[in-house]
Amino acid sequence: MIANATSKTTEHDNKQNGLVVVEMEHLKKSFGNNRVLRDINLVLHKGENLVVLGKSGTGKSVLIKCIVGLVDFDEGELVILGRNISEVEDKELIEIRKKIGFLFQSSALYDSMTVRENLEFSLRRQLRSISKEGLSSLIKEALHNVGLATAIEMMPSELSGGMRKRLGLARSLILKPEIMLYDEPTTGLDPITSKEISNLILDVQKMYNTSSIIITHDIECARRTANRIIVIKDGICAAEGSYIDLANSADAWIRSFFE
Repeated sequence: MIANATSKTTEHDNKQNGLVVVEMEHLKKSFGNNRVLRDINLVLHKGENLVVLGKSGTGKSVLIKCIVGLVDFDEGELVILGRNISEVEDKELIEIRKKIGFLFQSSALYDSMTVRENLEFSLRRQLRSISKEGLSSLIKEALHNVGLATAIEMMPSELSGGMRKRLGLARSLILKPEIMLYDEPTTGLDPITSKEISNLILDVQKMYNTSSIIITHDIECARRTANRIIVIKDGICAAEGSYIDLANSADAWIRSFFE
């Protein structure tokens, strides 16, 4: 297990109390002869934002897809909310995954549905017995929390890139997940909108007390959102620490991410 470093009080307190929500030990994943994750060891603490950096193709997105179950890992252990994923039955696995929100890089919206209908679709699949009033209340709350209350009847094609990201986030948050996974949340956005999305990630952390893993190439996003950062190189966690720790690393390759 990798050593832990922290720069913020909340994450420090959680670490001292042993509040770990995700733990990977010796996780491995290959696609044919391509060994993407060679030996990943990491922990995510309750209430922290953990940023994952690394060059393109190093398996950052594969890592979080293993957590949510979009990709099956080959070897190692993955413990989520105290449960070893390899040992639980399918029914329990479904319940665990309901507690995980995933913001896709593309937002993954249904273009033929309005903003309201995009949120209704995901809710009805998870909460089959919910009343019409309960459904409406959850949708309005989720949109309000991401600043999209006035866009409820708009189509995705009418939304800006930043608004589409916000809608994707609202859909992920509507069931109030304990864990949030962000796959390149600021990719393709202008600097001002990227800053807004980064600040929204911080707002989500405070509002929902989420524990989040943020995959990004955006160093400004990392600086704004991270309680802790890990850097993946050659399929392993090559370094971890605070933004300041890594920006001042003695390793020139690690420093290059922050220059």
